[in-house]
Amino acid sequence: MRSGSDHKYGIVGVGETIGNGFRITEMVEKPAKGTAPSNFFINGRYILQPEIFSILATQERGAGNEIQLTDGMLKLAQTQDFAGYHFRGNTYDCGMKEGFILANVAFALARGDIRPGVEGPLRALLQGLK
Repeated sequence: MRSGSDHKYGIVGVGETIGNGFRITEMVEKPAKGTAPSNFFINGRYILQPEIFSILATQERGAGNEIQLTDGMLKLAQTQDFAGYHFRGNTYDCGMKEGFILANVAFALARGDIRPGVEGPLRALLQGLK
């Protein structure tokens, strides 16, 4: 994943290539500007082993005074390998109002059963803004 605002997301360090992905060498949750180990962000889709739950149960608060899954994943990475995948699709920041709306519009337009009911009204809305 590539991000122009690395300080807003969890960022990974990139190691050697593994198939269509890469070994994750480090994870930093919301690094300060200019300190990110790469421009590959964590998009919030994981396949984790069940040990993560016992780690999270005792996890201290991290960035934003929140319990960060990334911090728990760092602890898990001390005993297990982590790999990332180069996702080549569109992503939307659903933590922001605009991203949430764009994700829903994109979802609706991609669905053959929903698109006919929203495409015309969306065009009309956009025309009305001109």
